[in-house]
Formats: sequence, structure tokens, C-alpha cells
Amino acid sequence: MPETLESNTNGAVETVGSLDPALSKIIDPSLIINKPDLENDLQQLLYIALEALNFRPPLYIQSILGPVKKWFPPYDQYSEFTIADLWQPLRLLDYLKDIYIPAFSHTPNRWVRTFVPPFVQNLFWRPSSYFQQPDPFDCETSFSKEHWFFINGVATNEAVAKINSDLISKMFLRPVTVVHNETDSLFLDLIQCAIGKEFKTHPKLSAPQSMTEPAVKATIAILNALVDPERNKVVVICHSQGTIITANVIRALTVAIERIRKDQLVGTINNASGKSLLEHLACEIIGTKAQVIEDKLQRDDYLVSLLKKLEVYTFANCANKMTYVTFIDDQDGNQIGLPYIENFANEYDLVARLGVLSPLKEDPDIIKLDGAVYEKQGKDAWGHLLNEHYLLGIDGYLKRPDTESDPYNLNSQALFDSNNKPRFYGYFNGGRPQKYYE
Repeated sequence: MPETLESNTNGAVETVGSLDPALSKIIDPSLIINKPDLENDLQQLLYIALEALNFRPPLYIQSILGPVKKWFPPYDQYSEFTIADLWQPLRLLDYLKDIYIPAFSHTPNRWVRTFVPPFVQNLFWRPSSYFQQPDPFDCETSFSKEHWFFINGVATNEAVAKINSDLISKMFLRPVTVVHNETDSLFLDLIQCAIGKEFKTHPKLSAPQSMTEPAVKATIAILNALVDPERNKVVVICHSQGTIITANVIRALTVAIERIRKDQLVGTINNASGKSLLEHLACEIIGTKAQVIEDKLQRDDYLVSLLKKLEVYTFANCANKMTYVTFIDDQDGNQIGLPYIENFANEYDLVARLGVLSPLKEDPDIIKLDGAVYEKQGKDAWGHLLNEHYLLGIDGYLKRPDTESDPYNLNSQALFDSNNKPRFYGYFNGGRPQKYYE
């Protein structure tokens, strides 16, 4: 008889009932929910950072900006370095203003909007936002059953986010919803990374919480796409700080699914105590749809169908934890993790060494990132910029696979790799890769 797992009141997992085995191997929530105290959080963050810095040669600026010889024009039209185009000095000044002047990551209150001039508001208040990047055919309805998201990293204002999303839509011929993680200055962006990386969320909704505002925006957008019956695929491309944001979205989704299955339609899903803001949002969005399904087996099937829709592709993943929500078996009996996750990293990318390439990744209590890891190695494996150091190399290879070599090779195998090639490549030029779970 099929069995499922549930958490008891002590956070342990025990076997109960006869539910759909599709969710029978759901991750023990204690692995994700339990958090060390503040002092240990800071010590762990420092420990991870010091280990990331321990590489030779210690060219830390080059590890972010790539080889010095490529800092100067001419640039590829999709390179982030084009933000320094001398023929567009106002755009460059606007970018420098955004990364150097600290700002609030939310909209100004009504008093500020009434009495403070708009140019001052724009200077010191920069909330995250969404914008739509159409595909190269200037169409936002291509691949109408799919919904693609891009979540950017640090020091990214709207101009740079548009450069990134331009290349993504060009490579894959898909419209892209950009969850624009607006820069609040490089300094404050790094503080946000530290907050998100250690999952610092206040457990009480009535108390001030420290989860970053972009994670709230991403949770709302991604989970609403997941429950949309008109969508059969939700693809998330995330880079740098965007991987931390995405990890928190997946964490909230994990908690929501576990709570939905525990509450079993007693009307407490949205009012359960001890949830962070993200978990509350996830319970509300997912639970609203799941509550109408009375049969336990059908409800489990529905939750699994949501997880099958979601695919996550990370670049320079610097999160501490990004784990599968559950596991299913394919038709051959092979175990598959959901949602689908793939990671890309450059060997000498300092940010990737904070997470997916961390020397501490063998200790799952510190770093635990699921999914196959594809790594670029060698003298050309410097740089952290999404387009310049990741996507342009992939684009060049996929355009000329007979003459170019694949820059990324399998470093760490996931549960269900088939031919050691990234699934991500299958979407190139409007492609549709085969389902990985059938």
C-alpha cells in the first residue's frame, strides 16, 4: 500500500496513511525551517566568505569583472559593459548614481509622495518591480503555455536588467517577465544578500520581518504563475542574488505544501501560526487552489503537478540551501527531484564560490544545493556577469556546435541526468526539450 510522510509535532517524519507516493519522500521540513541563532548565523556567513576567498591567484576584481583585456571596447552588443557606452553618458551616470547612492527598497509613503519632489523620491526610494521583455518578434504571447521569469543579481538597475533580458529572449525566443531586483546601492545589495542567504525571516507576521522585498515580489509572481491552469511550464532563470531570492521562494513553497497536507482542509492554512511572510504568501496562493480538492490523493496529485511545471536554472548560485521539494519515480523507477534544478558556474567566479562551488559544499549543514552543476574550468573561467561571462559563451556554442566547444561540462550529477548535457540548451532558438519525468 502506498505510504506518505508527515511531520509530527516535534518536527520528525513518520509514516502514515495511504496517500499518493508522489509526495511520500517530501523533505523533512526541519531541515529548512530550523535556523541557528543570530550569532551562529553571522559566524557561518563569515566562514563561508573566508573559504570562498581562498583561491589562487587571488584576483578578486577579475573574478567578478573577468579578464582585464575584455574590460575595454569594442563590446558585444549584449555585454553588460555597454552600460559604460560613452555615447550614452546619461545612462552611465544614472547607473553610477544607482549603485553608489543608498536607497530604500520600497515605495515612499504618502507624506513623502506629497511633499518630496519626484526626482528626490527616485533618488532615495527604489522598489523592485516587474517588466515584460517581449520575444525578438515583439510578441508577448509566444509560447502561451509557458511563463518565463528572470531574477537579476546585485548592482543591477533597469538598464542592465534589460540588457540581460534582451539576450535571454533572443536566445530562447520567449517573452520574459523580469522580476527586477532593483539595486539599492552595491553596499545595501550585499547586505540584502547576507540577509537572504541566511534565511533571516521573522516567524511572526505581526512583527517586523527582514526578508528582502524582491523575494516577496518573486514569490507572488512565480507562485501565481504555477497555479495558473493556462500554464504548463514555469521557467525561472536567476543570477547571483537572484539565486538567493529563488531559493527563498522554493523554501516557502516547500513549507506551504507541507502545511497544506497537514491541515487537510480544516480552514487553518492561511492562519497557521509560525509562518514567515513568504510562507504566508505561499500558503495563501497555493492553498486557495488546493483547498477546493477534498480527496487527499487528488490533492497530492495537484501539488505534484505544480512542482512538475517549475524549472529553475541558476547562474553563480550563491544560496546556502536550494533543495528539491519532493521526489517522484519515472516510468523506469528512477528517482527524480522536483522542481527541476540546473546550476551553471565559472571556476573562478567568487560569487559562485559562496554557494554552488563552495569548498564547504560537502557539508550539507552549511551548503546544500540540489541539481546538476555545469562548470566552466580553466584560464577562461573568470567573471561573474550573466551575459558577458555566462550566456554569451553558451549562445556562441549553441549557434556553432560543430566548431565551438561546450564551455560547461558536468561537474556534479543530479538524480536524473541522461546525456550529461544541460536541459537548458534544449530551449535554445525556440526549442522544446523532452519531459524529464516521463
